[in-house]
Amino acid sequence: MAAGKFITLAALVAKDDMWKEFETAWEKILGEHSPKAQYIHMREILRMEELGSKGGFDPALGWNIQNAFALVVKCVQYMSFLDKKRFHMFYCSVDLQAWRKLRAETFQMPEPVALCNDYCSKAILGWYFNYYPDLVDPYRDTVSYFFDRNEDFKQPFEDEWNAEKNLAEQSGEWSIWQRIDDIAAVEMKKTPGIQAADIIAWTANRETFATEGYTARYLPQIIRQVIPHSYIVWNEEKMREQFKPLLYI
Repeated sequence: MAAGKFITLAALVAKDDMWKEFETAWEKILGEHSPKAQYIHMREILRMEELGSKGGFDPALGWNIQNAFALVVKCVQYMSFLDKKRFHMFYCSVDLQAWRKLRAETFQMPEPVALCNDYCSKAILGWYFNYYPDLVDPYRDTVSYFFDRNEDFKQPFEDEWNAEKNLAEQSGEWSIWQRIDDIAAVEMKKTPGIQAADIIAWTANRETFATEGYTARYLPQIIRQVIPHSYIVWNEEKMREQFKPLLYI
């Protein structure tokens, strides 16, 4: 998700059996809310009056900012009760203005999308095989990735996956990249896990500019308190600390 001057990639990780329960519970929450919802998409919630019947949160059907955010809070509350050892969120945000400023100063840094994949998509592999509480066999178990079909993160990550797999096959050496079974694009409106990740990404972006009086200003802090997480925000200070310029002027 890109919003204003930040770009953010968010992900949620769990095993297949947990995702099946998650999807059933998520659809129940949406169906029992008043008004009923077919899905959650934060951008449509914020633009409900502009989109009208073209969006999923048409005010003519009874939607307003208050009851839409009440639904978001219900979904966050549900996630807060999930097994905290088996359910984990990741997100990475990059300050695009700071990134461009430092690039102009010859700082050697990955592209913003690559930074997000490095510190979110790749981080998932390490957490799953090293910290997941259930028995995980790194030589047999696999991981599947599902991206929103409209995101820019999938193709670069998939390209790197294919390159790393080819390198491992040619060298005959084992690689953790071989434990990725599939990288697929899915429809957000039909995929509760993507909708949940959208909430995380939106709140992460919101935190970069929200001031007193903004709707859901404190939601990011609440989410981090109730959902196990790993995250990084690449602001100017963090980038200056981590990366170096090519030319010292």
